[in-house]
Amino acid sequence: MPRRHHQAPRASILRLAPIQWETTVSYLQRLARRHHMDTAELLRGIGIPGPLLHPECTKPHGPYRSIELYLNAPSRQLIADFAGIPDEHLAHALPAWNRYRDKPDPQSARARLRLSSAYAVTGCPRCTLARTGQTHPIPQYLPDTHLICQRHHLWMLGRHTLTGTRLPVEHADLTRTPEILAAHRIHIRLLRRWGPAADHALTQAMNLTEAWRRNAPADERIWPARARRIGNNKRPRLWYALAREAITYPETIALAQFFTHHPRTLHALERPGRTHPLHTAIATLLGRPWLENPALYPDHFGNRITYTADRHPYPRSRWPYRHNPYNPGPTELTKLGYQPPHPRTKPHGSRGR
Repeated sequence: MPRRHHQAPRASILRLAPIQWETTVSYLQRLARRHHMDTAELLRGIGIPGPLLHPECTKPHGPYRSIELYLNAPSRQLIADFAGIPDEHLAHALPAWNRYRDKPDPQSARARLRLSSAYAVTGCPRCTLARTGQTHPIPQYLPDTHLICQRHHLWMLGRHTLTGTRLPVEHADLTRTPEILAAHRIHIRLLRRWGPAADHALTQAMNLTEAWRRNAPADERIWPARARRIGNNKRPRLWYALAREAITYPETIALAQFFTHHPRTLHALERPGRTHPLHTAIATLLGRPWLENPALYPDHFGNRITYTADRHPYPRSRWPYRHNPYNPGPTELTKLGYQPPHPRTKPHGSRGR
């Protein structure tokens, strides 16, 4: 006979509202801290057994990946009863709240720890402090349009590793790059007008700009200069790889806007190995003469950039849409061209000079 829950827990007098796009495990950690407990004690106290650890949690994972706690229906109801917040409100704020694959009519509470199925970044620390009054970082499944905090001029980079060691840098300062903030406003207007069609154009544009950044010639000056401004003239090679999305963001948005406003140019006849008028138009748009090189574009480039011209061809999902240039991309910055500086050694015979 299946084991059933004990009586629903009494609602706590200490209410804690979730933050939009927050991960489930982050909310439960904040709820436990509010009651001076750790997460395991909180779950056991309301009748949820210890979560099962998925084997993937012990393996190294790449940028933006984090551990998530997945709860079945009885567990979600127990937490909602204790927190005093309706289940539908928690489901609206926490994207992974109801992502547990329930069996029909579950009778017992279950929880599983595993790698998140989406990509999470640490939210703006200043907004977190104003919202919660605490400095604890809050991971969130932020969509592309929310990776930039317009109020505090920060870009949420996510977690990265270098030679297996986690870098203590999760945000980029955009104070000295107003072109990125201006591109963000264009990005929002583009999505409002074209909807999912703009998502497709952005995906194609991001794939192109990332490939161009990796293969940029020596005479490319804009992106390295932008990396120096983001990093405040410190470790520019590191920031060139670490903040790669931010560095190419103005060009990505300009290119996506070009795709959505010039659909007919995308289907023009291409001649392999020869400069296409589309290549020339893109090079002029972005101010990069070296982008006229046909080798920098995939075969049948015009036919690959296809999208639905209707503004809203299908309804947008509430799940945060994230472009993912890392799948199955590298998990180490060293694979993106950055090499840590070698320790300087004094030449033999230099002592005493």
